[in-house]
Amino acid sequence: MTAPQTNQTAPIVFLIDDDPNDVLLIRRLCESVGMTVRAYDSPQLFLKELRGDDFGCVVADLMMPEMTGLQLHAELQKVGSDLPIIVVTGHADAGTCRTALHNGVFDFVEKSFNPHDLLVVIRAAIAKDAQQKKESALRASYQEQLDALSPRERDVMKLLARGLSLKQIATEFDISVQTASKHRSNLFEKLGVGNEVELLKLLIKIDPMHGQTEPIVAA
Repeated sequence: MTAPQTNQTAPIVFLIDDDPNDVLLIRRLCESVGMTVRAYDSPQLFLKELRGDDFGCVVADLMMPEMTGLQLHAELQKVGSDLPIIVVTGHADAGTCRTALHNGVFDFVEKSFNPHDLLVVIRAAIAKDAQQKKESALRASYQEQLDALSPRERDVMKLLARGLSLKQIATEFDISVQTASKHRSNLFEKLGVGNEVELLKLLIKIDPMHGQTEPIVAA
């Protein structure tokens, strides 16, 4: 199957800082290597203009009057944005950094940053966002294939993924083995897989927790 297009435009570095000198410094640094920058002196304004298909990363100051960089990260999570956020700080202690990284902040950078080191972190954050969006597009494409299954094909798929044989599936649904086999062939064709192993791999791509819990597949 051909991978779906994600329609990504050029990545954007969303720079949020109320200090115009810091904004100018980081903007010039990013633009010197061809990066596109959108600067905001207000986290609230950034959140107001945020779009679901924005691609790139966020570079935010830790200490701002309206909202800290960590609070901004929490707001991004609330609205379902997976833009990686880099927090620039001269104040955070090791414990704060550790907790924030555990909660999903991409990285912390000291205000006395080395320009090269900051660019490395920004490029890594953009690469992560590109990968996230690619995987999301793939999952959406796979989900469309699942949506094409009939209710019975979906039931058979779940039992195949649990390792049941055609005979066991036929007994479960009080149908013939031949009918169970026909359902399997149909769902394999619709999903573009050739066997149960490929089916399980597909379901894991859609739901990485599959195999640990019941698969989370839209009804």
